[in-house]
Amino acid sequence: MGFSTVQMTMITKDDLLTTFGEVAEVHGCYFSKYVVATYVLYCCMRNAKGHDLAIASRNVDDPEFAASVVLNAPHRLSHDGPTIFEIPPSAYGFTHAMAVPSTYHGLLNRIEKRTGLFLCLPIFRCEFTGEESAEDFKWSTHHIVDVNNWHRTRQPKISVYFDNPRTGGGTDKDGAIVSLETLIAEIDNLSGVSDGFIEITNYRNEVIEVLSPEEGRYVLIRNRQDEELIDRASVIAAVEKFTTE
Repeated sequence: MGFSTVQMTMITKDDLLTTFGEVAEVHGCYFSKYVVATYVLYCCMRNAKGHDLAIASRNVDDPEFAASVVLNAPHRLSHDGPTIFEIPPSAYGFTHAMAVPSTYHGLLNRIEKRTGLFLCLPIFRCEFTGEESAEDFKWSTHHIVDVNNWHRTRQPKISVYFDNPRTGGGTDKDGAIVSLETLIAEIDNLSGVSDGFIEITNYRNEVIEVLSPEEGRYVLIRNRQDEELIDRASVIAAVEKFTTE
């Protein structure tokens, strides 16, 4: 795995001024914003040792929090994939942040010296495994996790492998990434389908299975063998805990 250790050409304030109308310096960082028709994207960038760090938010102007995220980034960051790190508590509830290399994002894409630009995303730990490829990351941030929305609810990383003969729905053994909302809908669809199943993998790569021998009743299987017969409310609560904690 390649880490950020080689000194690269850093992005300067003058570089930022070619993209933004104004650039302010606060907390050792550069702050600027994009104003578009429906929202404002606030950007913070910091020159670190050997690379640059940036963070962006939609309609939230919070320089102190933005600076705290980039200041807590590790000195060594991978150029091959994400790096997850802890951040201080905040009003947004995020527990971690994830830094991704320039091949994963398009921020400041008009600046030539962006090769060493890492985008730092405040996250809930359950939202990413930390092993996403660039393609996986772009798909998840487009379809599941609205990373620029700092007021979002947790959107856990969930992979499902399932078959429902009644609805005709299902996946192959590789499964599919779905939202928690979609998973709950599929659990409801499974009710009373005795020959169907849902296998759920969380961000820790742990697996549980859900069956439904009769309408409104479910079997939750942990560790491939520990079975528990429960009602809908209990299986939903168990699945939410499994995917978010």
